[in-house]
Amino acid sequence: MLAKAAVEQLIRIVGKDSVLDSPEELVAYSYDGTFEEHRPDVVVIPRTTEQVCQVVAFAATERLPIVTRGMGSGLAAASIPFNGGIALAMTRMNHLLEIDEQNAIAHVEAGIVTADLQAEAEKRGLFYPPDPSSLRHSTIGGNIACNAGGPRCLKYGVTGDYVLGLTVVLADGRVLRTGGRVIKDVVGYDLTALFTGSEGTLGVITEALLKLVAKPRYTRTALIEFDALGDASRSVNAILSAGIVPATLELMDDTAIACVEGAVRLGLPLDVEAILLVETDG
Repeated sequence: MLAKAAVEQLIRIVGKDSVLDSPEELVAYSYDGTFEEHRPDVVVIPRTTEQVCQVVAFAATERLPIVTRGMGSGLAAASIPFNGGIALAMTRMNHLLEIDEQNAIAHVEAGIVTADLQAEAEKRGLFYPPDPSSLRHSTIGGNIACNAGGPRCLKYGVTGDYVLGLTVVLADGRVLRTGGRVIKDVVGYDLTALFTGSEGTLGVITEALLKLVAKPRYTRTALIEFDALGDASRSVNAILSAGIVPATLELMDDTAIACVEGAVRLGLPLDVEAILLVETDG
């Protein structure tokens, strides 16, 4: 249990409404998308990078563990506070700071939900391709920390391919800004890539510069049935060998088909060994 003086200091930094320490509140921040669970001693919900700096510096001085958390949808248990301490929830830092349409760049806070960013980009004829399965309830900060992918990574790559720069709070509370607004930013160490995929072990990501691309004008999806799983597998190789790169290309065998159909009743064929789901855009 955290000392009362420590809780009071955190309240002075972020305000009373941003510090949670009741048993009910701590339970809500004790788990993610895995089966792991451990309660923090306190939850802190900052609103600015400066507040994050002060919280992290305080935690360093008091030798308190601190674990960063987005929406808790991760499957790596990286946001579980196994040693107690502070759960730093980034969900109030959820603002779209800028979309630079001329240079196709988005400047966002780490707590913005991925689908919300995608929707805002598409309103402007732009496109943010990474599409983790949790995109409707995962945050950009968590996507960057786990270098998330998704079905579209076949054609478009993973989150790290779109991160141009980061604002990161280091373990002693100092702020590091990496990268920039240009693609050919190749001088010195690639610190942006170092923090991407680091799962919160090197610092707290508070802001990101993200590359956007032109929104595809057309998208078409096909479902193809195969009597033999081997034929479906060879078809994947044939498509890619022909120089065709679909936006997504997913194979489901008969077990997966039966499970999905039993759960959500989509009308999938149950008398085949495999199906391919293919989406093309352009």
